[in-house]
Amino acid sequence: MDASLNQQTVPATVTTISPRVNDIFPERILRDILDLCIEGPVFLPPPRDDGRRLLTQVCGEWRRIIVSTPTYWRAFDFARWAAQRPNDLFRLAESFFGRSGDIVSLCIQFGTHLQSDIGRSIFELVIRPRAHRVYYFSCSITKDSLRILFSGLDPVHFTVLRVIDVAVICDLNGTIGSRLPVSGSIDLSGFQRAPSLQYATLHVLDGIHPNDLKLPWSQLTRIDLGNTSVQVHIFLKILEESTSLEDGVFCISFIRCYDGQATRLRRISIPVLRMLHLRLVEPSQDLRLFESLDIPFLEELWVEREEVGRARRDMMIYETLIRSMNANIKHVTIGEYSIPTTRWFIPRLNRSPRITYQHLDGVFRSCCHLTSLFLYPGVFVEPLVLEKMATGEFLPLLEQLGISSVKGWDIIWMVEKKNFLSTFPDSGPSSSPAIRSTRPVALGYLRLSVMGCGFDENDIQKLADAASALDLVRGYVIRPTDIADGSNLV
Repeated sequence: MDASLNQQTVPATVTTISPRVNDIFPERILRDILDLCIEGPVFLPPPRDDGRRLLTQVCGEWRRIIVSTPTYWRAFDFARWAAQRPNDLFRLAESFFGRSGDIVSLCIQFGTHLQSDIGRSIFELVIRPRAHRVYYFSCSITKDSLRILFSGLDPVHFTVLRVIDVAVICDLNGTIGSRLPVSGSIDLSGFQRAPSLQYATLHVLDGIHPNDLKLPWSQLTRIDLGNTSVQVHIFLKILEESTSLEDGVFCISFIRCYDGQATRLRRISIPVLRMLHLRLVEPSQDLRLFESLDIPFLEELWVEREEVGRARRDMMIYETLIRSMNANIKHVTIGEYSIPTTRWFIPRLNRSPRITYQHLDGVFRSCCHLTSLFLYPGVFVEPLVLEKMATGEFLPLLEQLGISSVKGWDIIWMVEKKNFLSTFPDSGPSSSPAIRSTRPVALGYLRLSVMGCGFDENDIQKLADAASALDLVRGYVIRPTDIADGSNLV
């Protein structure tokens, strides 16, 4: 009797403990769960805690779904190259890329490993046959490999490629002379054959010869040359050809010349550009550029200036640039850098810092529609200009501000007065066009860099309490910097 009961109950117990996965989760729901769990690219070789590997070990059904779903195998990252036998790595790449099917688009990040023998084998035998499906490609590559793989006798045809991020590095055994930007040393012409290319990022720290900048500029909507220095006339040429450009990042050198070419400036109009980020190297040597740009719909401008010696910091550069653009700019960031010479290391009396106020009144008059302004640490605003900001005569629509101060209390006072006046009703029309007739908008966010001497925790806490009392809707950030010897704030 007992044996009979056991024979009847054991199968029921086994069925209850170990059901089929499909009986609990229909495949549709299981796929939804896996969609949430499987994120990020496929790393080659995969780490031990790789999510795909762990999920495929749950059961055969999960493995079948993961391996047979091409969208889980569309992004590949070779950045975490580890000690691996070449044959094993090649077989992994071949297997994983095979799981992407024949239709899904591919995203590939190759890092610096494209230079190795196994890296080139994977590129030639695994990636090249699928180049017509690659929409994103990122790599760090030597000049020789760039020429051989992308622009040789059998160039790669990226028919759907939309985004490239290419860093051209020095040859592994190259000398200083071989790294100079000589014409023909960098061949980018292979990417001219990408009819869908829209986003291009180039990192060429050693510079690039103007004749080598061969990209389909007219179809690009975003260009990032922030780490690739170009001359002024090349910058203007790129803008002139980039009729679809919406977002641009450029590093412009005013000191390097190629083949004795003079900078020929002309009026350039960029019709759809919305965001522009400029790194200017020694711009004080030639100020004519800033009268050459017409960007009627520009909304965000970010300018960083690098000078050797004591920077002139006359601010006329920014005023001319903003005024000539004929734009209703809403967001401006200004960064000032200088490399001081030894004669500027002068001791200060009473260990107090030497402050040079920047004449920003002309800049502020040129952008009355500004809603956010961020000034890098070390750019100080005159007290009279702060007063006009508080009353709304300058920047009446300003809602976000990043600014520097020696003690910080002048900025707290300015924001307090501005926000207090924002509660007043409009004063009505004014007879003077120079004076705004409406109340200023309340500031909602403050990033305050306090740069002085002898700070202690009590001073910073008092400043934080005062900033908290302003009750800013987007909050505040206070960043104290103690200048120990009181020097070099120039």
